[in-house]
Formats: sequence, structure tokens, C-alpha cells
Amino acid sequence: MEIGQLYQGLTFLAYATGVIVIIVGIMLVKVLFDISKLTNNINDTAEVVKEELVPTLKNVNKSVEIISGIIIRADKGVNKIKEFIANSPLRILTKLSTISGTVAKGFFSGLFAGLKSFGKKK
Repeated sequence: MEIGQLYQGLTFLAYATGVIVIIVGIMLVKVLFDISKLTNNINDTAEVVKEELVPTLKNVNKSVEIISGIIIRADKGVNKIKEFIANSPLRILTKLSTISGTVAKGFFSGLFAGLKSFGKKK
């Protein structure tokens, strides 16, 4: 009787293992199917992004070129104005403010010193 029970137990184990292998196989097929769908969706999304990204990048490049041109022209204009001021008599006016400030400071300090000396009581 022991051998009969052993054969019966081994038969049950074989059937159970077969059922488990079939269930795992079905789940594996489902996972592979889902991964295939996911890959197709990712591919479609990448194509849409690529189609939308190329024109956007072209617009950004054009904008950068336009802004760069404006900056270069503005820089040239500023340099021309600096050269004009450096080579013109207006250069004296920039130094005139420091000279007049020094002269005015000396004048007012002398004026206050004079007023103090006259204002002192003897």
C-alpha cells in the first residue's frame, strides 16, 4: 500500500506542476503582450514628440539668431558712441564735471572759512 500511495502522491505532484507551469506560461504570454503594447505606445509617443520638437527647435534657433543679431548691432552702436565721445570735444564735458566739482568744493570751503573768521567774536 505504501507504493500505491507514493505513486498517487507523485501523480498528484506531476499534475499540480503541469498546471502551475501552464498558469505561469499564460501569465508570461500576457506580460509579453503588455510589453509589446507598451513598446508600440512608446514608439508612437516618440514619433509625435519628434514631429513637434523639430519645428519648435527651428523656431528657437531663428529666435536666437534674431536676438543675437540685435545684440551685435546694439554692441556696435554702443562702441561707435563711445568712440565718438572719446574723439570729440564732448570728452571735455565728462571731465568738466569733476573739475567743476573740485572748484565748487574749494570755493564753498573758502567761503565758509571766510564767514567763520568774520563771524568770530573778539
